[in-house]
Amino acid sequence: MTEKSTANGYNDADNGQSCHHELRGSYQNNKKNILDGLKRIEGQVRGIHRIVEEERYCVDVLNQIAAARMALARLAMLILEDHTRGCVSNAILDIESEEKTIEELMDVIKRLL
Repeated sequence: MTEKSTANGYNDADNGQSCHHELRGSYQNNKKNILDGLKRIEGQVRGIHRIVEEERYCVDVLNQIAAARMALARLAMLILEDHTRGCVSNAILDIESEEKTIEELMDVIKRLL
């Protein structure tokens, strides 16, 4: 099977599962922190579900939603920083993938904002 490069710089065979230059997700060093954060966020979302079922005050629900969003944003920034320091910095060294890598990074940042 031949692999062909897609617009995001990944090969079809890895379906976006790895970063450029055969690196796996560069967030591996923070994986435990990320997974722990995701568990806390899951708990927050379950809590939001519960207080909606209990028909609690709207502001309470909105405050909990804001807290969950902020927790997700912190995790996204942690992963984005790892991605930039790992995958992006390595890909930029390869002049052929530099522009594609920068475009991909900017697209990710725009989606996060």
